[in-house]
Amino acid sequence: MTTPELSVVVPTHNVGLWVGELLSSILEDQSSPDDPVDLEVILVDDASTDDTVEIAEAYAARDPRLTVVRSPGKGGGQARNHGVSLARGRFLAFADGDDLVPRGAYAAMLRKTRETGSDMVVGRFFKLFSDRVWWPVRAWPAFDEERTLVRLADAPSALRNRACWNRVFRRDFWDSARIEFPDASRSNDIEPMVHALTTARFDIVTETVYVYRDRPGPGSMTAKSHSPAGIISYLEQELRCARRIIELGDPRVRAEYASLIFDADGWMAIVRALRGMAVIDPAALEPARILIAELIALFDDAGVDGLIDGLLDGLIDGLERDKRWGWRLVSSGQWATAARLIGDDVRWADRTVADLLETLRLVADSGVVPLRTLQRPLINAVATISLGDETLVGDDLADLVLKHRDLFTAVAEAVAAGGDGEEGEAPGWRLGRIVAALEEGPELLRQVVSGATDPVTATSLSLVDGRAHLHLAHAMVVPDRLRVVFLHDRRRRTLDYDAAELASGSLEVALPTAALSGGRWRVRFEGRDALGEFDGPVVIHEDVIGERIGDRAQIVPLDGRPQHGIEIPLSFGERGVRRARRVAGRIVRKVRR
Repeated sequence: MTTPELSVVVPTHNVGLWVGELLSSILEDQSSPDDPVDLEVILVDDASTDDTVEIAEAYAARDPRLTVVRSPGKGGGQARNHGVSLARGRFLAFADGDDLVPRGAYAAMLRKTRETGSDMVVGRFFKLFSDRVWWPVRAWPAFDEERTLVRLADAPSALRNRACWNRVFRRDFWDSARIEFPDASRSNDIEPMVHALTTARFDIVTETVYVYRDRPGPGSMTAKSHSPAGIISYLEQELRCARRIIELGDPRVRAEYASLIFDADGWMAIVRALRGMAVIDPAALEPARILIAELIALFDDAGVDGLIDGLLDGLIDGLERDKRWGWRLVSSGQWATAARLIGDDVRWADRTVADLLETLRLVADSGVVPLRTLQRPLINAVATISLGDETLVGDDLADLVLKHRDLFTAVAEAVAAGGDGEEGEAPGWRLGRIVAALEEGPELLRQVVSGATDPVTATSLSLVDGRAHLHLAHAMVVPDRLRVVFLHDRRRRTLDYDAAELASGSLEVALPTAALSGGRWRVRFEGRDALGEFDGPVVIHEDVIGERIGDRAQIVPLDGRPQHGIEIPLSFGERGVRRARRVAGRIVRKVRR
């Protein structure tokens, strides 16, 4: 029997619906007269109870390159290791029984490694969902171009791809590095792939070499990740990976790994686990908390607080607020609060205000999240998200604020006090108005929040007869003054109103559009009343817009927000001036070069 050049190991478990497509893509689509691939396929079945084995054996009866065996152990890791022990090829590859290998994928990778003598070749892949296709590699710079004989330090973002199936290994490298798959219930390839990436000289090809099929269901890795055992197994592997990365000693690789864990893979593992658990059992999750603490400690000698305040604020620049809070919560064992924070796969902006305020209360009560960091999400819930919350009627919003008055007061006090030696600052004017109104009583509070905490709101806007007519209502408390400002670049057009003009609770702003030069103008308010000074954009929703001028001006959305401005087309002279500026700019750039 001749020795094949490539051995492809395929572990299977209840993939009868898909295994035929996978085998066809390997046995029928990988070789061509111009680029032949001499391969064998070793399918190792892990106790399937469907027709997986029968389908595979039918293929094996027609094609001697396929060998079907039973795994001597349990789990995908042991199945892969057994397949490796039976493999005879000079090169080694892996595929899962429910995925696909694109035509010519193995030929492309073998061609590259024959040319360079690399230990491993990695290619692009995409994930196939029932309703979409996702290309993760497009976000990883390592895959932007073909690379030859690189180390991980040369292309740190290659660490983002820790799957075993979109690559080919030189068998003597695999054996000499002593790589093997752990006996883990899920994600059993991340540890051996980190081992390979930190050891190998590898190539990257730009061809798409693998199609990963997302397959939700009780037997999938997604389902297994929902149990405490699943998240514990994952974290044990991640901890070993982290130690290997630290030992490598490269700061760029270390930073890439930190971002991968705390901003991406590690965080998503926690999200999937908590969303999938019917009951949150802190005792069952205590080993996970310990593992998280160990993982954090590897990256900062100051421990949990040092990492969250240092690493997550530094190496992972711009980490989202929910993740910062989430890591604090799970590292202190407050899993139920973390689960409430994460929610049920619904965007923060799409949750109800009642849900958000209760969640923020639990986060505040945790004692591990700085209260001052709650100011923005707290006001965002009341001032912005409330506008689209169809569950709110009448005085519901004010009643919710009253219910959580201690939360609003505590956050305002924390902002004013500062923290960690920092000087405090005045809370934002929206929070300040709410707290001031809370001190005066429910009636005033209802008045303050009636405009979703914006003292000035637009009730109608029309562009007729060459004028912009903007009707405003205000919830000012003993109004002193109000200024309506039209802004374009550094130009301002202002209209001022005094207390007498504001006494009715509404006013009409009328401005000739001829007074506004061409371009987009934003509309803002600046004012002062008994609760203090305030300013902000005039929010103009589509349902308040009336008649529009034809060619001279129109109402347009700005920045994709529920806020509108007035767009005035450029006059002939203005177009000429802008064109002259662009020409002059090009001349200046050429002279500088």
